[in-house]
Amino acid sequence: MSEYNFVRFTKRGSKLGNYAISVNASYSFGFLTGFYTRENISKFKKVVLFLDKAKKAIAFNFTNDDSEGAFTISHGNNNGSVSARSFFIGNDLKQEEFLGQKIPKKEKDDRLGTLYVIDLISKE
Repeated sequence: MSEYNFVRFTKRGSKLGNYAISVNASYSFGFLTGFYTRENISKFKKVVLFLDKAKKAIAFNFTNDDSEGAFTISHGNNNGSVSARSFFIGNDLKQEEFLGQKIPKKEKDDRLGTLYVIDLISKE
């Protein structure tokens, strides 16, 4: 009996290093493979979005609850996305100003739980 406990690596070709959330032209957010995999997003059905206008930041709270305002996550092959047109329009955000990949910061909030926060940095 070997003293090792080897586990086969089966995700050849996966972009596991791409730990980011993307802001897309289609009024949606993409959960890229590295983020999706490391944070186990596949186990969640919904995401609740929050906006801090003063700090220009968006927070994502992943959940399985059908709470008010929760958006449904579309799951792909090791990635996901959420269509959030109403969020962009309702908050008067022009997504074309913020297009691209954002690296989320994981925050613990006493009221809201675990949040993933992206800063909305204008493309200039």
